[in-house]
Amino acid sequence: MEAVAEMTNSRTLPELENYFSSYRDLPREIILKHDLLRVGHWFTDAALELASQALVKSYRLFSYDLMAMKDMKRKEHRKIPEWFTIRRGMYGLRPVSIQTTLDSTSPYVIDVIDGQPTLLLNGNEICEVYFPKPMKYYTRKFDDGTAYHEIIAFGYFVTVFRNCQYWGPDEECRFCDININARQMKESHDFTFNAPVKPVDYMVEVARSIQQDATEEVGFTPPIDFLITGGTILKTLHGKNELDFYSEYVSALKWGGPRRYINLQSNAQDKETMKRYRAAGVDCHHSNMEVWEKRLFEWINPGKNRRVGWDGWVRSMIDEVDVFGEGNVRPNFVGGVEMAKPYGFETVAEAVKSTSDGVDFMMRHGIIPRFNQWRREPGSNLGSQWNQPPIPLEYYLQLMGNYYNSWKKYNLPMPRRECVHPERRIGSGHGTYDDILLLNELPDYEEQWNRGYHEGLKGCVTNQLN
Repeated sequence: MEAVAEMTNSRTLPELENYFSSYRDLPREIILKHDLLRVGHWFTDAALELASQALVKSYRLFSYDLMAMKDMKRKEHRKIPEWFTIRRGMYGLRPVSIQTTLDSTSPYVIDVIDGQPTLLLNGNEICEVYFPKPMKYYTRKFDDGTAYHEIIAFGYFVTVFRNCQYWGPDEECRFCDININARQMKESHDFTFNAPVKPVDYMVEVARSIQQDATEEVGFTPPIDFLITGGTILKTLHGKNELDFYSEYVSALKWGGPRRYINLQSNAQDKETMKRYRAAGVDCHHSNMEVWEKRLFEWINPGKNRRVGWDGWVRSMIDEVDVFGEGNVRPNFVGGVEMAKPYGFETVAEAVKSTSDGVDFMMRHGIIPRFNQWRREPGSNLGSQWNQPPIPLEYYLQLMGNYYNSWKKYNLPMPRRECVHPERRIGSGHGTYDDILLLNELPDYEEQWNRGYHEGLKGCVTNQLN
């Protein structure tokens, strides 16, 4: 029988091992990571205490949780780490980072055993867990009390507009909880900056601070990646249209210091607009399409469909390769939303074929898409209006296998890895689109992670010179 959406958050150790056996061509780390993202995970009191000393979760854009902040009775949202790394254990896992995704009903629990954070599955020890080390600038604040890290998260992520003007069920992307997340952050009274727009001068100062710390540690200024994102601007914001608004931030960040590489997430636009973004300082563009299947694009992204449309979005991504170059066009897709109730694909085979066809088409044109895994956030339209069971694990595993094969077929470049946080230079926590390339292709993968964890940024950067 064809796989359909699973109805519970259950998972047993024999089931997990069966996936390991059934998908021998995939690294085990990929399989476990996808499961941890699809059903979430929970922290015991002991684990939460240790995690509270790590790099705190920023809630920088979406919540990325399977539960609402108001239901976190221990104020988990101010104690949990931005991500955690799984490693070693009974399966000899290589280190892979997981974006923290809370669900109090998950079978996966992080506890502390003999002083070591450990991942458990229904009480069975799976592997060791490591929390990300904090960064120096996380202790700094502006005179008004705003924490530096709420302006730029983990030295990389800048959400300059915390809301989106696609508003309501006829406009907003149905998986998205950006507006709800901003509201719950404000209502919690636990964050220092709740205004929808971040001041340009605050961003410039925090970036200066990040770069100064990196320069002092390494001994010279290393290359540093930043990403600018925010909600759609339909007309104007602070007197500027979307192009002018985001270009101001891009230019200030790009030219505010040496050796900076700027990613921008914004809507698909015509080629001339993309050239203006390039002139402003954008090095890599992410026009996030969210879902490939045309009929689902129209349903899931009503605002994007109405103003740009599926054909316009695809044409824009292809044009972006001419402007930014191969490997510098990385649109995001919400992996698994193809199977959302009530109108998504009913079988894994249909969903995998549609999205894999899209991946192959994009890679043939020099586009390297990202697949951030759908977290089924309860505040989103999809999460609040329909019951959304976990997406079958088979979907993710088959899609990533096809993703890797297309990447190899078209001989595309490895992902850029110049994040200033050393532990984030090996993959991204939201999905396995980079993990699968690095695990399969990087001969000294574990050695590189070790250097970042034990020697910091200096160990990563200076080794490249040897």
